[in-house]
Amino acid sequence: MTPREQTDCLLQQWLQMTRAESQAIQAAAWPKLREIQSRKAALRQPLGLAFRQWKSGQPSGPGPAAQNPFRAPLARLIALEERNAQFLAGRRENARRQQLRLERAAHNLRNLRRSYGPPPPVAWNSYS
Repeated sequence: MTPREQTDCLLQQWLQMTRAESQAIQAAAWPKLREIQSRKAALRQPLGLAFRQWKSGQPSGPGPAAQNPFRAPLARLIALEERNAQFLAGRRENARRQQLRLERAAHNLRNLRRSYGPPPPVAWNSYS
C-alpha cells in the first residue's frame, strides 16, 4: 500500500470513528465514547507517519495548494470534530444545570426537614 493509500485508509477510519463518536455523545454512551477516543488516540501515530511518508515523496518547493489531496477530507473531519465538541459541551452544560437543580432540591429538603421535623435528641440531660 502506498503512503497516500495508507493515509486515505487511516483518514477513513478516523472519519468512521468520529461519526461513531457523535452517535455515542448523542446517546450519552460514555463508556463507548471513551473506547472510541482511545482508538482514535492509537490511530494518531500511524496517521502522522503515513502522512509524513507521503509528504516526503512529494516534490518540494512552492506548489498549488490543490496538490494536497487530503485538504477536503481533513476539512470535513475538522468540521465533524468541532460539531462533536459542541455536542459534548452542550451535554456538559445540561449535566451541570441538572446537578445544580439537584443540589438546590437537596438544600430545600434539608431546610424543610429542619422546619417540620422533630428536634434532634438531646445528648445531655444535665451538666454537673
